[in-house]
Amino acid sequence: MIGTLTRAARRLQGTQLSVQALSRLSSVVLFLLASWADTEHLALVALQGILLALPFALMESLVGRPISAGLLPAHWDIESWARRASVATFAPVLLIAGVSATVALPEATWTDRLLMLTPVLLQLPLEAMFWAQARTRSTATANLIPQSVAIGTMLFGAVFALTGVRVDIAAVPGQLAILAWLLLLQRRPLAAGTVRPGYVASVRVGATYFVTASVDLAYSVALPSVAGALAGPAAVVVLRALELAFGPFHVLLSATTREDVVLGRESRWINPVRLMTVAGWALVSVVITASPWVRGLLATDLRDLSLLAVAVFCAYKGLLMFSTWMSVRHMIWAPPRRYLVSGVGSRVIALSALAISVLWVDRVPDLLLSLLICEALVVTWFAYRTARTPVTPAPTAPVPTPTA
Repeated sequence: MIGTLTRAARRLQGTQLSVQALSRLSSVVLFLLASWADTEHLALVALQGILLALPFALMESLVGRPISAGLLPAHWDIESWARRASVATFAPVLLIAGVSATVALPEATWTDRLLMLTPVLLQLPLEAMFWAQARTRSTATANLIPQSVAIGTMLFGAVFALTGVRVDIAAVPGQLAILAWLLLLQRRPLAAGTVRPGYVASVRVGATYFVTASVDLAYSVALPSVAGALAGPAAVVVLRALELAFGPFHVLLSATTREDVVLGRESRWINPVRLMTVAGWALVSVVITASPWVRGLLATDLRDLSLLAVAVFCAYKGLLMFSTWMSVRHMIWAPPRRYLVSGVGSRVIALSALAISVLWVDRVPDLLLSLLICEALVVTWFAYRTARTPVTPAPTAPVPTPTA
């Protein structure tokens, strides 16, 4: 019995599902700890959770996606390249996050902002090394990086909350310990015939994916802002409540995309995690559509929303699921420049639909319908681009696959 549980735990540890679940859980726990014991810094913790999307998205685009698409020169040392790519992004991330913190929290001191941004910056090399080790070592070994960060954040968050220390820096001790482990204990000497690429070259190889990720991030920020302007504060409340309701679904969806990026061209359309994602979407959709009580637990405005409006949002999430999968698989199989056009094109469609909604949206149900129409257009766009994309051959000098 114990052996069976141990084997099951090891298999789970090696999946992206466990990574996504722990990362999201640590974010929720940290927010709850701040609301209970550190209300002075609650707004900083909330903003920090949003800004952590920067290292996750940027390192996946600059490191994970070039590896998955087989774009790295065979003579590059992968781990050295990943470290240099993360260092090259420190300045732009600090600038973007600093401006965001200044605009969102003008009353916070610069000390508060810099402390809040420290975990965001430290996460850059950690994410880069996750993607590198997923290729040079094993997925299970790579997963230990984000899993350890999440567990350390929760543990130090609890200790800080009990001792009166600000919890927005709870991730820092664990992040520093893991960085020390990676740089001092796991760093390998250069193998014969390999080189450390320059900083510009390290960024250039994933530049097309970086641009697409940046446009995605811009849309994610614009959506709640436009929603509040068009349909009032209730729209922002309803959107946030619905996103929280679909939190378990997004854990599964993120796990499938990371699994696809890790496996690259070896990934399959039908796999257990993808089937679990569809089941998770269906389950959440049924629960929030059928139960006003559950919707009321999240927000009164959501409870009062019509069943048709809720069903429209559930359909939107279903289309989002398929457009996400189509985008990642298109990225894996298409040449980088073609994927750049496809990815940017999908965001142009989304932003254009959001802009056009200004002309007719003035209620929450209208806003949800506009999201559904927009995502249907994005799915159609990716289907068209994928159908017209010739299959590119695998690289002649593939990067070595990880060993267990």
